[in-house]
Amino acid sequence: MVLISISIHLVNLFQNLIVLKNSLKGIFIPSAADWAELRDKVKADGLYHQNRLAVAPNGSISYINDVSASIHPITQRIEERQEKKIGKIYYPAAGLSTETIPYYTSAYDMDMRKVIDVYAAATEHVDQGLSLTLFMRSDIPTGLYEWKKENKQTTRDLSILRNYAFNKGIKSIYYVRTYTDDGGEVGANQCESCVI
Repeated sequence: MVLISISIHLVNLFQNLIVLKNSLKGIFIPSAADWAELRDKVKADGLYHQNRLAVAPNGSISYINDVSASIHPITQRIEERQEKKIGKIYYPAAGLSTETIPYYTSAYDMDMRKVIDVYAAATEHVDQGLSLTLFMRSDIPTGLYEWKKENKQTTRDLSILRNYAFNKGIKSIYYVRTYTDDGGEVGANQCESCVI
């Protein structure tokens, strides 16, 4: 009885193998030699898409989780957020203290080409897109950009920065945010030419 059961099992197994072999016709199945060749190539050249990832956190997520904003510059030393139900909430930058204040620069006060350069360097190593935000100010510090003769930003400045980003290999600009003369922040859901 046991011998008959084993025989039936082997026949079923053999039939299943034939069905499997027929269903894989035309599909390349790597041999042990193929895997060894791949291993040697990876050892020699590395693996291009080894990290399928996106850089996070940035912006709001980092403030809420009390961590740095990764490669994203801090928006403000202390960011003010308006929550619908509880009102204003203040989020200090991660690690901010009386001693560290001089080391923190608001994204609105820095040359955006430096931010673009950081994102361009990271883009080579990230498979997904990066959320690059340009931070503009209605009135900018004197000398921030060598092409500026006055301290007001214009759409021309935005165009220059967008072209700079494109030439550095940036795939897209996620947001353009502008800090206005009256201290307001504009830009999350508005057109680029409207925010300056």
